[in-house]
Amino acid sequence: MDITHNKALFKTVFDSAFNGIAVLQIPNNEKGDIEDFTILLFNSYTLKWIGDVDYLGKRYSEVFPMVREAGILQKFIEVAKTGNTASFESYYTGEGLKHWFHFTAVKQDNVLVVTTHDITQQKQAEISLKNGLEDAEKQKRLYHSITNNTPDLVYVFDLDYRFTYANKALLTMWGKSAEDAIGRGLRENGYEEWHALMHEREIDEVVATKRSIRGTVSFPHAELGRRIYDYILVPVVNKAGEVEAVAGTTRDITEIKRSEDLLQQSHTRFRGMIDQTPAPTLILMGDNLVVEQINQSMLRMIGHTEEIIGMPFLTVMPELAGSYIWNEVLKVYNEGTPFDQQEVLVTHKRTGEMKDYYYNIAYRPLREEGKIIGMIQVAIDVTEQVQARKKIEESEARYRILSASLELQVAERTRELQRSNEDLQQFAHVASHDLKEPVRKIKTFTGRLQQRLEDKLDDESSRFIERINVATDRMFTMIDGVLSYSTTNAVNQKAELVNLNEVVNNIQVDLEIALQSKAGVIAHENLPTVEGAPVLLYQLFYNLVNNSLKFARPGIPPIINISSEIHGDGTVRILVADNGIGFDPHHASRIFETFTRLNPKDQFEGTGLGLSLCKKIIERHGGTIEATAILNQGAQFIINIPLQQSDGRM
Repeated sequence: MDITHNKALFKTVFDSAFNGIAVLQIPNNEKGDIEDFTILLFNSYTLKWIGDVDYLGKRYSEVFPMVREAGILQKFIEVAKTGNTASFESYYTGEGLKHWFHFTAVKQDNVLVVTTHDITQQKQAEISLKNGLEDAEKQKRLYHSITNNTPDLVYVFDLDYRFTYANKALLTMWGKSAEDAIGRGLRENGYEEWHALMHEREIDEVVATKRSIRGTVSFPHAELGRRIYDYILVPVVNKAGEVEAVAGTTRDITEIKRSEDLLQQSHTRFRGMIDQTPAPTLILMGDNLVVEQINQSMLRMIGHTEEIIGMPFLTVMPELAGSYIWNEVLKVYNEGTPFDQQEVLVTHKRTGEMKDYYYNIAYRPLREEGKIIGMIQVAIDVTEQVQARKKIEESEARYRILSASLELQVAERTRELQRSNEDLQQFAHVASHDLKEPVRKIKTFTGRLQQRLEDKLDDESSRFIERINVATDRMFTMIDGVLSYSTTNAVNQKAELVNLNEVVNNIQVDLEIALQSKAGVIAHENLPTVEGAPVLLYQLFYNLVNNSLKFARPGIPPIINISSEIHGDGTVRILVADNGIGFDPHHASRIFETFTRLNPKDQFEGTGLGLSLCKKIIERHGGTIEATAILNQGAQFIINIPLQQSDGRM
């Protein structure tokens, strides 16, 4: 075929095409080897790619050098050898081109006709679509991972009240598979008529108003029995602004509601106790120290009525602003430090006139889940006693003859003061009883629950109930121990035999959650039995162990080793060592000082009182405590304490 004689005709046809067309001469080689092609003709569309280039008679790979590397030339050679038409796609970069092309190569006698179609936009669209589908699939997997691993119930309704989605938690509650539940309505999935009607009305309202609805409902769970749920329904709006579905989430709040009810009952009992106590008593709550509860004795003493309930105490008694006593009040709330003081001078208006009054006062922080939420104040008016004593002191030199009479007055006032202190002591007993009552009920209802479920409890549930019983028994013992210690003359308190192994075992139980959360371990064995105060010795080791857990290194499970060595002089040496963050050895002498902190508050919580209390407890038992450490490797506390107290008392 002599194409050169018909070049004008071919050019007219080729130049009208919307694809690139190349006519290539197949070389005549006796061996049959083909390495390249000679260019006979390019159409105008091809020339747009390569520009005004003198191509005639040149090799194809000279004009398009990258065809060899891209494998395109080899496919053309195979067509020339076999005569089989080739149609393929390839990405080509070179001569300023970065395109996807579709090539068609056809052999005609000794000529190869190559048609090239630019499919870059098509490929980019395909790639974008593929990436979009992959992203959508990834989002779908992420969505399913989140919804199916949350304990909350997640679901979607269509506008006919049918479920179009239900997560694993909801299907488990129903006891159904997705195939059995999806596409079915509320009643078909076990909802009672009232319940189904309620949600259908709510779905209609969400669709009509395009606003979410929140509510609380109680209904049975397949495994857990009747539960209380908090739910929210929200509209799913399409691009046209129309609601096309209603999505919902439901959370089990049964335990939260039970805790709230128990807390409310406890608060109610506590407030009733405040009203009945004869001592003037006041409860302040929140950062503004708002008056939440106040008895009549306190109202009469400060000259106000119950209208002050709900008001900040500083608004009620502005005279306290900036005073020494108010600074102590703030310290109780901010630091949790109890405050007691006798004969405090407070100048305020009781009857409309500013006067000086003297009070014996006691402030104690109120905590909820370890956080300070307010405080309780008890105050006894001792103005008359103080004024009487001062008058005696002022007139004693001049009126010695009246000393006998005055002494009788002082004695009477002292008896009144003693009665006031007895009132405070009575309050302590009442508070102790109030603390025991919730614990007693926990133990009682746990026992009833164990009896009711006796044949249904598995081993793990039985262990849980047993641990509740152990914890309540320990709470009773601790309340009695603390009350006994606080009401007994410290000088005459009798020492008891205390098994330190049992003390550490109890601490392991009490700190079980903290130990589990950090994968912590307390290692101890063969600790001795010593004479001392059980409550104080428990507090000593509790503070040390808790200190080690608090200052554990991030990411490293804390290991706390407690060992002992009995000496021939009747003392025992106890080592409490950990692998925590330690401290600079230069600070070893400071850590037992009151309110001393070696680490910033924003990283480690605490008041700085724990180790100073440990030192006081050890000194009370006639012993010593010191500390050593290596920074970022751990700390060690060395305790030396007598096995027996000298006279059996502390």
